[in-house]
Order: sequence, then structure tokens, then C-alpha cells
Amino acid sequence: MAEDRETQSIKGGSDAAMSVAMSAASRTVADAYLEKNSRLVDLQVADMEREDRLRHWSLRIRHVSDVLKLGFELAVAFIVILIAVGLGTVIWQAAHADGLVIESFDVPAAMAQTGLTGEVMANKLLDRLTIMQNETDSSRAPSSFAHDWTNDIKVEIPDTGVSLGQVVRFLNGWLGHQIHLSGELYQTPAGVALTLRLDNDAGKTFEGKASDLNGVIARAAEAVYARAQPYRYSAYLGDHGRFAESYKQLTSLAAFGQRNETAWANIGLAVLAANRGDLRKARSYVADGLKADPDLANFFALLSGADASQGYDEAQLQDMRREGALLKSAGVRELDPAVVPGFMQQNEAFEFAAAGDYRDALAEFGFAAGSGGKENVVANSASFSAWMHDVARTRHFSAELDSLRSDPSPLNPAESDEAQNLGYLSFDLADWRGTIAHFDESAAAAQKIKTATKGWIAPPYLTTQILPYEAYAHARLGEFDTADAILKALPQDCDVCMRYRGQVEALRHNWPAAAHWFALVSARSPDIPFADTNWGAMLMAKGDLDGAIAKFARANQKGPHFADPLEMWGEALIAKNRSDLALAKFEEANKYAQNWSRLHLKWGEALLWSGDKNGAKKQFAITASLDLTPSEKSELARVSHD
Repeated sequence: MAEDRETQSIKGGSDAAMSVAMSAASRTVADAYLEKNSRLVDLQVADMEREDRLRHWSLRIRHVSDVLKLGFELAVAFIVILIAVGLGTVIWQAAHADGLVIESFDVPAAMAQTGLTGEVMANKLLDRLTIMQNETDSSRAPSSFAHDWTNDIKVEIPDTGVSLGQVVRFLNGWLGHQIHLSGELYQTPAGVALTLRLDNDAGKTFEGKASDLNGVIARAAEAVYARAQPYRYSAYLGDHGRFAESYKQLTSLAAFGQRNETAWANIGLAVLAANRGDLRKARSYVADGLKADPDLANFFALLSGADASQGYDEAQLQDMRREGALLKSAGVRELDPAVVPGFMQQNEAFEFAAAGDYRDALAEFGFAAGSGGKENVVANSASFSAWMHDVARTRHFSAELDSLRSDPSPLNPAESDEAQNLGYLSFDLADWRGTIAHFDESAAAAQKIKTATKGWIAPPYLTTQILPYEAYAHARLGEFDTADAILKALPQDCDVCMRYRGQVEALRHNWPAAAHWFALVSARSPDIPFADTNWGAMLMAKGDLDGAIAKFARANQKGPHFADPLEMWGEALIAKNRSDLALAKFEEANKYAQNWSRLHLKWGEALLWSGDKNGAKKQFAITASLDLTPSEKSELARVSHD
């Protein structure tokens, strides 16, 4: 048994040693295995890192390649688009090419050797046409004049022997509406002759002495201008006092011209008729022209002018609004772009004035192309100043008008306009004899223009801009028979005429008759504040202060920037012992008529009755610095010492 235990012990020890040995061997193998696997993992990681770097580099290269490819494709597309746009532009310009192209003239070799080459002769004609175009006062867009060689682009199209300039000229001729002018100059026994041909028209020959070559070219240029731009040529004739020729040109154009030419011809005929004082005929021409082109703003400018001359205040305002709308839309398509801002400026100024807003009218109406010339701007500025009771500014513009009288042209209306505005100035200062004298002077100056132009210019504004004021001035002098004779001869559809008829009746204290005329005008002029203002003044004179205030409020609704009803509203409140309320009306009126002497006088009076003696003193000082009527001088002397 003991032997067996020993044996077992030995055997057990051997197994343990074996186990230990095997365990040690396994660790060695495991360590070696782990080391190999670790190295393998390291190699795999390193390989993957290397592959990852290569992959990222490849992606970058591919990205750069894609970017370059995209850039190249965009560049190609851009070039194609540029070519397409360029080709489209050339085709569009060709389709709209409608100017006059002057080709080099044929001249004898002997004349060419003296310097009169074909290009020189063409240049002389072009220069004369350019001068005529610049001397034409017309709102219609001018056509272009150019040499045949002006834009000769020397870019050869490969394998064709054709230049790009030739292609452009071909497209212009094929798609456009250009007129081509050619001609030849040659010697005659009497001097020289110039024959011109426009497209397929028969040639026209102009002859003269060799020493009068410029005169020959001038006559030829007029013929070319008449053919190339018939309407603008008629305006050129009118600007140079050749009214009968202008009328003949326009009549022919209206009868035989294309649709757009018919429209413009009727504009010209309406202008001539209005200048002669035949407003019925002018309106007929406008109606005919509107059938041809209802979007031309000029027609409504003509209508508003006719309305002003006939005293149709509401119709004038509505026509100005239609003109203004067309100037902002399709109505400008045939106008010279240079004149459109001036047209809009003038239109807005007269819209302001129609509602009594003379402050904004004066601020808006500055000199610009399309504003009717400097004389027109100054004359209207003087009128706006007079109607906002600014005596000093009216005198300033009148003096400027006086400087414009130096123009010897019989068409210059500066003398008549200056006298008219001095009449308004005298009217505002209650200088009734001066008013009549200045208006008579204005009418006499207008008559001189009528005589000088053989009746082609006979201003129709006497009815609305002079006679009603003269009638009122006579009435203020107690000459009611003269006033009545003037007013009863005026048409009853003339708003300003009937308003002054009402004011003359108010001077007589014939309140029902005065109210009749004011009510008539107020009803037919829902957007015009003048009749309600006059009506309120009449009611205040009658002693109906509440009725007067109601009319002033209505006038203020129609013309919120019209100073007169605000000032008189303040006077009515003073009469009601509410000077405290009157202050706000005077302050509001001062925004629109800062230099009105009566406004500051009554403002000071309201401040005085309200207990603000310092404020009153300030207003009286302002009043004293301004031009006053005789009654205002007496009243200022009285209240400033109270």
C-alpha cells in the first residue's frame, strides 16, 4: 500500500511537472502568437493608414479633376452664352435699326484732289443734319444719323473673306428699317450740283454756285431731314417761324403717314391750332391722334393745356393725372429719354398747383430738358410765387424774365409773361390800377407776337389768366359796369371766370348771386379747392362765420396744402373769439406760404388776443418786413400799438 502511495506520489509529481512545463510552453507559444498577431495588426494598421492616405490623395486628385472639368465646362458654356447673347444683340439691334446711313459720295477726281472727297462731302451733309436735329425742339426721340463706314469692324470671319462689319451691315439691311443715302457731286456750267438718292427713291438734284456749296448742302439736308424724320422736320420749321410750311408738312403726314406718324402729325397739328387760339380744332386733332396711339402722353398734355386756357379746372387736373400715368408706362416709348424727367417734373408741378399747393409746385418745377425752356420755367415760377403771396420772390422771377426779354425773336413771350406776373403781383398788393395796367401791357405784348407771326401764335389765355382779374380790379375801383361787361362776355363753363363773377357779386353784397356762381363751380370741380375758398370768404364777409368755416374745411379737404382757406379759417375763428384755435390754422398755413404778409399779421393778432405778447411782437416784426397792402399797413399800425 505504501508502495502504491509512493508510486502515486511520484506519478502525481510527474504530472504536476508536466503540467507546469506544458503551461510554461503554452505561455511562450501564446506570447509568441500574440507578438506575431500584434505585429500583424501593426502591419495591417500601417497598411490601412497607407491605403487611407492614398485614397484621400486619390480623392483630392479626383476632386481637383472634377473642379477643373466643371470649370472648363462652365467656361465653354459661358463662351457659348456670350456668343449667343452677342448674336442676339446684333440681331435685335439690326431689327431695330432705323436711322439714316450716309454712304460716301461720288465726286470727280479733280474735285477730290482739292480735298472735296466723297467722305468729306458726306461729312458736310451729316454735320448739317446734326445741327438741324439739335435745333429741333421736339419731345419725339430723334433717329440716328451715321456714315456707312462709322462702325466698320475689321474682324475677318475665317475662310469667308467677310468682315464682321459687313455681316452687321447685312443684318441691318435685311432685318432693320434703315434709310441709305447715296449721292454724287459734279460740276455744271453754272457751278455745282449735288444729287441725292434715298433707298429706291428717285434722285433729287440741288444746284448752286461753286462758291455757295454750303447753301447747296443746307437745302439738300432739309430735303433729307424731311424724308428721314418728317415729324421732327415739321417741328424744326415751326421753331424757325416757318409755320405755313410746318402745317403743310404735318397735314400730308397725317393723311399719308404710317400709324405712328399719323399720331405724331396730329400732335403737331394740335400744337399749331392751340397756338392760334383755335382750341376746338386742337381738340379735334387730339381725338384723331388718340385713335392712332392712345398711349402717347403728349395728347393729354395738350388737353390739359387747352383745359387751362378755357378754365376747365377739374378736366385739366384729370388730364394731367392721365398724362402722369402714361409718362410712367407705355407712353414714353417714343419720347426722347432726355425729356421724360422734365415732362414728369412739369406735370407734377402743375398737379400740385391745381390743388393750390404752390409751395411744392415751385419746388418741383426746375429747369430741365423737357420743361419747356428757361423762359417757361421762370414765368411759371413767378406765377406760383404770386399765388402763394410771396411778393419778394415774385419780383425776383419777374426781374429774371425781364433779362430774357433781350431775345429779339418775335416768338419770345417773355415780355407778355413778365407783364402778366407783375399784374398778379399788383393784384396781391391791392394795387388795382397797377393790376389793370400790367394786364393791358401783357395783352399788348401778346398782340405783337400775333402780328409778327401773322396769327400763327395768338395766346388764348386772355380769357382765363387776365380778363377775370381785370374785371375784379375794376370792381374794386367801383367800376362795376366795366367789370360786368367783361365778366358777362366770358363763357359760363370757365371756372375762374365764374368764380370772379361771384366775387364781384360779393363786393356788391349780392350774397345769393355770389353763392350761385360759387356753388356752380364747386359742384363741377370736386378736386379743386378754389370755389369753396371764395365761397367761405363771401360767407365770412356776410357774417356767417360757421358757414364760412364749413366751406374752408371743405376747401382744405380738397387742397390740404392750399394756404388761403387755412388763413381765412383762422380769421373766422378770431371773429368767433377763438383766437386760441386760430393759432393752429395760422401755423399750418405758414408751412405753405411763409412770406404772406396778411398771414403773419393775423397770426400776430391771434397771439395778442391769446395773451402771448412776445409771440405777437415777433409776428408783427415779420409782417413789417414784408410788402403790405394799404389796409394791412393801417391795421399793423393799429394792433402793434394795442
